Amino acid sequence: MSRQLAVWMYDACVAVVEEDRHRLRLSYTKEALAAHDLGTPLLSVALPLVPEPFPNAITRSFLDGLLPEGEPRRVLAEDLSLRADDTFGLIAALGRDCAGALVIQDANLAAPPRPSSLTSDPLDGEQLADLAANLRSAPLGIGDRVRISLAGMQEKLVLTRRPDGTWGRPVDGTPSTHILKPGLREFPDSIENEAFCMRLAAHLGLEVPPVDVITTSRGQKLLVVTRYDRVIHEDGAIERIHQEDFCQATGRLPSRKYQEDGGPSWREIANVIAAFEPLDLERLLGAMLVHVLLANGDGHAKNLSLLHLPSGSLRLAPLYDLLSTLPYGDDRLALYVDSIQKTVRVTGMRIVNEASSWGLARSRAGGILADLLEKVPYAADRAADETAGLPERFRNVVETQLEQIRSEI
Repeated sequence: MSRQLAVWMYDACVAVVEEDRHRLRLSYTKEALAAHDLGTPLLSVALPLVPEPFPNAITRSFLDGLLPEGEPRRVLAEDLSLRADDTFGLIAALGRDCAGALVIQDANLAAPPRPSSLTSDPLDGEQLADLAANLRSAPLGIGDRVRISLAGMQEKLVLTRRPDGTWGRPVDGTPSTHILKPGLREFPDSIENEAFCMRLAAHLGLEVPPVDVITTSRGQKLLVVTRYDRVIHEDGAIERIHQEDFCQATGRLPSRKYQEDGGPSWREIANVIAAFEPLDLERLLGAMLVHVLLANGDGHAKNLSLLHLPSGSLRLAPLYDLLSTLPYGDDRLALYVDSIQKTVRVTGMRIVNEASSWGLARSRAGGILADLLEKVPYAADRAADETAGLPERFRNVVETQLEQIRSEI
């Protein structure tokens, strides 16, 4: 007998996911088909609105893209008495607060309640410190009443900011609003690294969510990132904004997020953007530059996303998870630039070549690149000043990369 989950988005049940003998399929509801034009990329570019069900492979790719990866997924599955490869079981358990606007729950349950931060459980300083200290055994801060799904392999705590500025646990389907990241054990100073990279991108005029660094009562530092797929109102009401990453948009499993593993290329990502919002190709050029400038070898297809706005329009999401990996010995590019596979070998000409292959005029691409490069020294100074304890090596990477990019334009 098949099992069913309802997929809710913007107060409507838009799809049903079924599992029958370990095979998945996703079907849009009659209500969704009546409310939107056929072909609308309602849940995903890879899942356009059609009356026929989508088969196992594409359904699994989309749902796996909502779930944690690697060790956090294994730990969560074990805690829930599930197999790590049980996509249906995991999304059934964790899907009440996903990335974007989706709420995935048992098909027999009533419609999800109006989202509000007031339904979160208030946390005091000691409780916050406990959650942050135990992320290895309780990824995302999940507990008896906290069921959240967020993609990625890094340990992180997902919380809700309450109207009075305090933190709350997102229990019983309360939307989370912030992601709190501890330092990566294998990558020293990763908190300062990411804070600097995100702030540098912001000072370049690129769209990134706000970041902050806090210290718990136990002395543990955490990077706090505001979720860009949430709008928080003063009265505590929360709006979810739908989004998908570019593995989901191109029908890839999360394991294929790197181009070397068969993941999307910059050009494939650009083709998706051009089909819906061609002007965002210029923003994509800024994203590509900042990954090269920071020598970010982890800028893969799951770290770039599309926003699906309530109006039905699609646009490139703000940048996130920016990190300089070169100081840790990683000089590879997750997404190749004009066939170049090493961050330290990319020049301005290669960046312009890549952007022109998307359909941008060379003169326009060159002008955007020149304008951004002109801002880099100021942006790096400001970001460094705003990031307490930033080791000089991260700033040095930007200076070296800037010189390399300028060497051939």
